[in-house]
Amino acid sequence: MKKKDQQFYLVDLKILPEAIKKTIRVKEMLQDGTCGSINEAVKKVDISRSAYYKYKDHVAPAFETEKDKIVVLFLVMSDDFAVFNRVLRRIVKDRNEIISLNRGIPAEKLVAVTITIKTEESLSYLQYLQETIKEMKGIQSLIFEARGELT
Repeated sequence: MKKKDQQFYLVDLKILPEAIKKTIRVKEMLQDGTCGSINEAVKKVDISRSAYYKYKDHVAPAFETEKDKIVVLFLVMSDDFAVFNRVLRRIVKDRNEIISLNRGIPAEKLVAVTITIKTEESLSYLQYLQETIKEMKGIQSLIFEARGELT
């Protein structure tokens, strides 16, 4: 299937076919170290290797709490799209995923912006990102809040 033809949905696990549920269990067992090999995991959940390989690249959790961190950036910046653009480019430069973006109504040449990102980066990286954005021309203030295990 071509990338442009892919469609994604959030679906309740309860309605999925048994083969897909078992594929998810195999992937979880491999990730958490319960099983050391695919052969061992597929035997434990009673699924064929061919069924596992058929579905393994097509299932993933919506949010992987082990790796992903959700970070919310609250900014007050100049009402200048060049500044806004620089902030966004800096965030995505290190492959952070922007989940949501809210740009308020400008007042007195300033605008409030809230950006929510998903990242796998460490606390030290996030502190570096915060300092980098704070130092940008046109940024008045920046506060960030993080959710997920920060190390």
